[in-house]
Amino acid sequence: MIQRIQTVYLLLTTILSVIFLNGHLIKFDGGQKNVLDISSDGVRIVDNIDGSTTLWILLLLTSLVLLILLFSFIALFFYRKRKIQMKLVGGLVILVCLLILGSAFYYFFVTRQYTGEIRLGLNMVILPVMLLASYLAYRGIKKDENLLKSYDRLR
Repeated sequence: MIQRIQTVYLLLTTILSVIFLNGHLIKFDGGQKNVLDISSDGVRIVDNIDGSTTLWILLLLTSLVLLILLFSFIALFFYRKRKIQMKLVGGLVILVCLLILGSAFYYFFVTRQYTGEIRLGLNMVILPVMLLASYLAYRGIKKDENLLKSYDRLR
């Protein structure tokens, strides 16, 4: 299981999705006391005086990240059934693409409504790395499947 490089890629995708749940996407500094924070939990205004107030709950992003976490974790254990693993990882690549599109949608939606200094968070860097790791896992599984098919032809 661990000898195959796609296992490392799937494990990396799992770890990155857990990190994505804890970080923030974007912060808007709107003056001295107001900070708008977009994370997988929701859109919050953090005020130094009143504390934080949640404006929207981003259920789409949270559910997509949880599905990515579930798909990548389950795909780790299907290393003997490559066809099922390939289908799971193909779905994983699609889910990561949907997560990137959803994050971009929320980014553009919120930037139209609020102004201020934009600071991109760690999660905006995690998304392309997660997509790359998922794609490399799919490619590794496909390569193993093609190698086994070529051995079966030789027999």
